[in-house]
Amino acid sequence: MSPNLRVGRIPFLVCAPYFHDSLAGLPGVDFVDGPPRALNALLVSGEIDSAPSSSFEYVLHANRYLLLPGLCTSGRGEVKSVLLFSKVPWPSLGGKPVFLSPDSATSNTLFRVLSRFHFGIEPECLEPGASGKISPQAKVAIGDEALRESAAGLWPHRYDLAETWKLWQGTPLPFGLWMVRAEAWESKREAVVLYYAHLRKSLAAFFADPAAALAAWGRAYPLPLTPDKALEFFPTADYELKPEHESALRAFYGFCRELGLVDADLELRYVSI
Repeated sequence: MSPNLRVGRIPFLVCAPYFHDSLAGLPGVDFVDGPPRALNALLVSGEIDSAPSSSFEYVLHANRYLLLPGLCTSGRGEVKSVLLFSKVPWPSLGGKPVFLSPDSATSNTLFRVLSRFHFGIEPECLEPGASGKISPQAKVAIGDEALRESAAGLWPHRYDLAETWKLWQGTPLPFGLWMVRAEAWESKREAVVLYYAHLRKSLAAFFADPAAALAAWGRAYPLPLTPDKALEFFPTADYELKPEHESALRAFYGFCRELGLVDADLELRYVSI
């Protein structure tokens, strides 16, 4: 097992501010690329130590994780990359087949929460991998796929899940939280502290010159939008975890409990840096 800190890296545009400054590598850190759902599995199994992982993953295995303070992946209203595409208005999806995202447990769970508690409907939610002759009336998409689908404009109805939640609840919901396995915090504490400092510097450098940062990102990962459109993505993105985000998480986890997806209340636990 490598003594380095093993970090999950999501190769989606929304995560460019975290990772643009370490694309050439970072001493003491090994990166593993993957979408959120895949990184969740690696994190819970101990194959990686830390990642900007799913908010829903945290509530499922909170006893195994600590959070890096002050960091999340959220938005000020629209997130633009967590979307529902539909052939009919969302309130008309009751009983209709909807394809869930293969990449994000949080987004799929939020779709279920909003459908049940906000719109009062029960769509037929089809897990990733569903096949056959089913023709979905809607689909949940995240990350670069959502941005490409949105740009294509092929669906008559498009809903931003983050914006829908905020209009309903009044607080922005983080889709990602920076998690560290508790055992990694104990065994690799110095490496975690150094990487946390790097993340803070990377975020500051990105927003100081987003065009240059995106140019570097685009050399490593194809942009899902033109450079100009990609730059327009970030004014509504939010990477600071604040009390209002914590309030939204507690509300979201409460709805998850009502759906029978989690068992109990939990506290948000942070590393001490």
